Amino acid sequence: MSDQHPVRIDSQSVRFFHQNLFKTLVYFFALIVVLAAMYKALPLVMDAIFLIIIATVLTAILNPMVDRLEASGIRRIWGALIVFGGIFTILGTGIVKGIPTMLGEITRIKDMIQEQSTTDSLNSMIDNINTKVSQVIPNFQLDTDTLSDLTAQFFGQLGSVLAGALDTLATIVFILIITIFFLIDGSKMMKRLIGMVPNRYFEMSLNISYKTKKQLTNFLRGQLLAALGVGIQSIIGLSLLNLIFDANISGVFLIGSIAGMANMIPFVGPFMGMAPAIVVSLFNNLGDPIAAASYYYIIHIIVMFLIVQMIDNNVISPIVVSGSMEMHPLTVILLILVGSQVGVLGMFLAVPAWGIFKVIIQEVYSGLKGHHLI
Repeated sequence: MSDQHPVRIDSQSVRFFHQNLFKTLVYFFALIVVLAAMYKALPLVMDAIFLIIIATVLTAILNPMVDRLEASGIRRIWGALIVFGGIFTILGTGIVKGIPTMLGEITRIKDMIQEQSTTDSLNSMIDNINTKVSQVIPNFQLDTDTLSDLTAQFFGQLGSVLAGALDTLATIVFILIITIFFLIDGSKMMKRLIGMVPNRYFEMSLNISYKTKKQLTNFLRGQLLAALGVGIQSIIGLSLLNLIFDANISGVFLIGSIAGMANMIPFVGPFMGMAPAIVVSLFNNLGDPIAAASYYYIIHIIVMFLIVQMIDNNVISPIVVSGSMEMHPLTVILLILVGSQVGVLGMFLAVPAWGIFKVIIQEVYSGLKGHHLI
């Protein structure tokens, strides 16, 4: 029977283990303190974070134009000021003149809906719709109060968003100032930030930064151009419906703008742009017996928006939209539900914001996987 000697542990190994354990506990405690401090400070810095995010989005949109001017020999600071001044002179003029116009249209539509909601013509129209639709969908019932309340709330929230935009000039000024600094020194800031990365991760960080910036710029620019195209087509189409078919749609500029913004929401956006036009036309045509009997204008509105979507899907979007954001319909619905918690603006921004976040995560994941770090 062989002798068994007890295992001896070197005192230096024990001391080394205790030192590592102590360091781990200190790091863990420090991490908890930092996370707690960030959680407490988050409400205080949310406004600043929001300003930086908006400025980053604007920088991603305008930066390619500044790069082209710089490549042509113009100093970057002058190129940034030229692009910034031109774009925001046009945008500022549109805001100063466009928002009051849309607020006026919203007020007129709300007043019209409230006046018409108490008339017998509305009840007659709803009964007629229920009768016709119930032939296709059994037990279909459209409630008068629900229709008028939802419509008034929608335009009321939209008016609050636009009115709030006029009351936050100081915030807009801060965003513009941050955007100018990002346009001028953004590349230097990014180089300094990447320069702090260890050599092992330098190439990966540079690749992630380039691809993320490219995808983000293409996506934002494409979405805005597509939304602008749909908005202009919708305004022209609604104007033609009023001119040719006497559709009696008021607030054409407002509804066309809603259609353009709503187009940024996949699947649901086209219906969100179409619904206000149909509802406004319904209320405007309450006193017309021919329109109330046939509802021909609804078919015209639906066909017009379908044509706009066909042009957008087959002509505009393939040209201007890069980096497609494929999303499951359930994901879109959940994002819209989450965005609706902060109002109409949240519904418009939820899906595009998730699309941008998705691009960044995909590029970061691809970069880490490509360098065998995960």
